[in-house]
Amino acid sequence: MSKIYPDDSSVNDILKEVLQRIKPDENMRKRLIVIYETIRDVIQQCLELNGLMNFEISLQGSVAKDTFLSNEADLDVFILFSPNNYSTEWINKEFVNITTKCLQNQGYNTIVKYAAHPYVTTHIDNIEVDVVPAFLIESPKNIISAVDRTPFHTQYVKTKLCEKCKDDVRLLKAFLKAWNLYGAEIRVQGFSGYLVELLIIKYGSFLNVLKASQSWRAYKTCIEVEEFYGDEKACRKRFKKDVLVVVDPVDFNRNAAAALSIKSYAYFKMLARLFLEKPAKEFFELGFEPSVSVNDVAKIIEERQKISGSCILALFFSVINRSPDVVWGQLKRVQRVLKNVLEKYGYRGMYVDSWVNDEMSKALTVVELLNCSDYELHKGPPAYSNESINFLMKNLDAVIGPWIDEKGNIMCIRKRKHDPVGILSKIVGTAMYTAVKLEEVKKITSVSDIQLINDPKFIIWFKKFLHRKHFDKIARILTK
Repeated sequence: MSKIYPDDSSVNDILKEVLQRIKPDENMRKRLIVIYETIRDVIQQCLELNGLMNFEISLQGSVAKDTFLSNEADLDVFILFSPNNYSTEWINKEFVNITTKCLQNQGYNTIVKYAAHPYVTTHIDNIEVDVVPAFLIESPKNIISAVDRTPFHTQYVKTKLCEKCKDDVRLLKAFLKAWNLYGAEIRVQGFSGYLVELLIIKYGSFLNVLKASQSWRAYKTCIEVEEFYGDEKACRKRFKKDVLVVVDPVDFNRNAAAALSIKSYAYFKMLARLFLEKPAKEFFELGFEPSVSVNDVAKIIEERQKISGSCILALFFSVINRSPDVVWGQLKRVQRVLKNVLEKYGYRGMYVDSWVNDEMSKALTVVELLNCSDYELHKGPPAYSNESINFLMKNLDAVIGPWIDEKGNIMCIRKRKHDPVGILSKIVGTAMYTAVKLEEVKKITSVSDIQLINDPKFIIWFKKFLHRKHFDKIARILTK
């Protein structure tokens, strides 16, 4: 395979074809502006009737910057309150009640969601509208909540992004979405919309971003859109723990790529290289989700146990805090605990992942262990050491051994003292989690052991967990 260049006609044809599919037309833009003006007027009138003053309503996000994708638009309507008149406590307690009542009185259904603080979501003409409270501040240095930077981000991008560059933003977004790498939330740990825009501003085009990524070095690269640090070492010293640094031009003390995990970073670099070597429109296409039956999953579980002798453990949780980032943050913590604890007890060869239902009411973490036999190979000290006799006395009842291996160590095969279900029930069950509550730990030997088996979305997820054919799509692209 040979690398392509920007003037490669076949690549340009692919990008034009993709852009025709993902770029919104003028009618879509007008429709969104009408919806925004409608909701703005409703909220403005209602807040004023409730005696509220010193606030501004503005459109933020990808629609305001004209970087949104066709058929994937949502509206971010920000209500900016003066910090001299309103507090964080007031926003957390009063804002939701007032805004929800306003919208419901006008016939809109509402849902309260949570991020830095609560915000209200409604739908108008099949478009999702998020009504987000924030503080009206003079400088991003004075932020009170994380979303207070958003208007400064919007303004910066609108000033710096050329018309053609907006299409390149769309191409990069579509590329990332196709591989589940788009989004800074903890569940994804990928590229935020703002990070995508900054990369296009820095490098000028979609293809240039892919090419530049090949020279990025994990935990060593610092990208500055507006020069502030000037020296990569000084920049990396400021952001030591981040995989990739893209300095936020609005706030030089912030890394716009801070949410990016090493897994998402590695995946993106690999995909970028593959596209540069063999460009194809399939890189921008979402994976097809075939229907999955309970019987499909049952067969996979049965076959897996026969082939590998593995076992599958599921930890079932009820969700008690519906903030997605908080829930996913704690589930990621559970995953780390599982790995550390199970390795400590001699379990190896594990894969772990988590799932949460759409209602944010139930969650589970599933772990697959390869070596989950009731027996374990136990390595002791060298036979010539002072501890050898003590080891022998403790393991005289071993199932096999003790014996001395070729390196002089005492070995035996003994029955495990702790089963993984008991280990996890004790460790996770006694931990303090504020967003999820452990209900049960269970070994999954058949589909009847799974509480969520009637949820079609869970079945699709669980089949993917078992198959783990992450590179099937790549294989199809490379071999076509």
